[in-house]
Amino acid sequence: MQLDPNRELIRMFVERILDEIFPDETGAARLQQVGLFTLIYMLQGDEKPVTAARISEMTGQSESQIHHQLQKLMKLKLVERTKIPNKQGRGRAFQLSIKHNAKTKRLAAAIAKGGAGKR
Repeated sequence: MQLDPNRELIRMFVERILDEIFPDETGAARLQQVGLFTLIYMLQGDEKPVTAARISEMTGQSESQIHHQLQKLMKLKLVERTKIPNKQGRGRAFQLSIKHNAKTKRLAAAIAKGGAGKR
């Protein structure tokens, strides 16, 4: 059976979430982090920027709930925030994106080239 390189890339990220348990953290909280990470991963190629406000609107979760789990993903160095102009163009918002490490960068580059089976 041939490995699906996209699945392997997601696995590399998700395993980091599941392997790092914060003090007094529940399995449900880690599952929320996996869900949040997956949304960011899925949406980051869209024309519309990925922000906590956008995810809040999509999920019905408050922005503070999103920020709480987002802080954990940033501590694990899985997600990064970049300042961008807000919708009105006057203030600032933070765009969310997946932060790659050396191993995930190599796999993502291989996927992009179509030769991901070669590692």
